[in-house]
Amino acid sequence: MEDKKVKVYVKTPARLHLGLIDLNGDLGRMFGGLGVGIDHPNVIIEAQQSERLSITGKETEVATILAKRFFSAYPVQANVHINITEAIPAHVGLGSGTQLSLAVATALAKLFDVNVSIQELAVAMGRACRTGVGTAIFEKGGFVVDGGKNIGTLSGRFPPLIYRQPFPKEWRFIVAVPNLNKGLTNSEETSAFNRLPKMASEEVGKICRLTMLKLLPALAEHDIKSFGEAVTTIQEIIGGYFAQVQVGRFTRADIADCIEFMKEIGAYGVGQSSWGPALYGVVKQEEAKQALSKVKAYLNKSVGGQAFVAKANNTGATIKLVN
Repeated sequence: MEDKKVKVYVKTPARLHLGLIDLNGDLGRMFGGLGVGIDHPNVIIEAQQSERLSITGKETEVATILAKRFFSAYPVQANVHINITEAIPAHVGLGSGTQLSLAVATALAKLFDVNVSIQELAVAMGRACRTGVGTAIFEKGGFVVDGGKNIGTLSGRFPPLIYRQPFPKEWRFIVAVPNLNKGLTNSEETSAFNRLPKMASEEVGKICRLTMLKLLPALAEHDIKSFGEAVTTIQEIIGGYFAQVQVGRFTRADIADCIEFMKEIGAYGVGQSSWGPALYGVVKQEEAKQALSKVKAYLNKSVGGQAFVAKANNTGATIKLVN
């Protein structure tokens, strides 16, 4: 593009990570993930060719590292201005790392006519180390399931997307981010996984059966009760496994208490997104306002924090040229 006045605008969804599928690996694949895109919070950036590399707005230090990573992977000149007007809070379980990485990489690829796929960008930017959930949500939105990583080629290969469906428009998530320690960084997450033994194949089998024969059919039939039961049970199984490297089924006792409160006020399904502290409850649209009010009151009386209603993002990131 020769016209330096052209800008690339990118707005990403956030994501809720609902769980991993196989932490045993005896079939030759590991991980696999369940996740859904939500409409906010967002990463919003604009990129424009410039005389030098400059980054303004939010998360400038991280974005600088990401831009340099892109330019080391692709042979284009690093003359660009990136302005980040909104960012997803880091390390709270809402997918900030993948969404910011892909927002920066996609904007730069568009601006400098680098013809690569979103999956290729994710690998180049160091994402999809375990699951491709965040990348699939960036690209397509909706509810997604990936098929895990081949144990023989864990690095450099993108996990295959095996299921993607729009999330029901009449459902909502109550998302709470308690005022607690943030979730694990990439290095801390790697250390935690390295300390864990294989999950029992029986437990993996339960997760697979719940996913295939309860969660996905319920999603297709818009059966919120069965969907919520499946999500909650999957979270309980996975949480029991991760209790070996965290304080219990969830990363903090306060998170467990808040999840129980969401159950008490009628959420159909509950869980912790990734390593937290973000947690969620699934409710019907008409129940969301009252449920949110109760969750906010609960947080104010306990650990503090924020809560909001989110609906699904079923389209993925917005990417466009602006003048």
